[in-house]
Amino acid sequence: MEQLLEKLFESVPKVRLLRLFLQNPQDRFTVEQIVNRTQVQPSRARTELIKLVNLHVVIKRLVPLKDLENGVRPVKNKKKVASYGLNEALAIKDELHDLFIRASTSSHKRLLSQIKSLGKVKLAVVAGVFLNTERSRTDLLIVGDDIPKRKIERFLALVESDMGKTISYTMMDTDEYKYRRTMFDRFLRDILEYPHEKLINKLS
Repeated sequence: MEQLLEKLFESVPKVRLLRLFLQNPQDRFTVEQIVNRTQVQPSRARTELIKLVNLHVVIKRLVPLKDLENGVRPVKNKKKVASYGLNEALAIKDELHDLFIRASTSSHKRLLSQIKSLGKVKLAVVAGVFLNTERSRTDLLIVGDDIPKRKIERFLALVESDMGKTISYTMMDTDEYKYRRTMFDRFLRDILEYPHEKLINKLS
């Protein structure tokens, strides 16, 4: 379904922008924030934003810098900055949101491939946002050994750009995981007792 979305909505960049707005309908973003969250090139992001604004899917507003969340770099001699947010009056807003949610929860094949590329992963569990549920202690649990932190950071940035949301994740090595299991660790029990899906399971 992910490929269908990309064909239906022209491109990966447009899909990423749409997902960001649909997953965060109450929020407003500057171009800089959109680029950081979606990993889309600035020039392409601006092009797609113009299209979405012209279609009245997204609304552009000039807002005071102080009204935006932290992390927005001040612009010299400017007290206001352009921000973009989902058009709350969009008639098909809910239908689009449901479509993107179904695509997100069915794209685990791609996610599995990305996780395998990290290295020696023994267990990978998805929950929370990946299953469109809120009752989860973490969205992603990865158990593995000798996985460089830089690889994890790049992986998370890619996944978050695809999902349009910040991902809560937990990383631990095999020994820590086994120790926690023998101690009936409450955190692990909560993850595994609520809705979840094991993408990789090489542990008993």
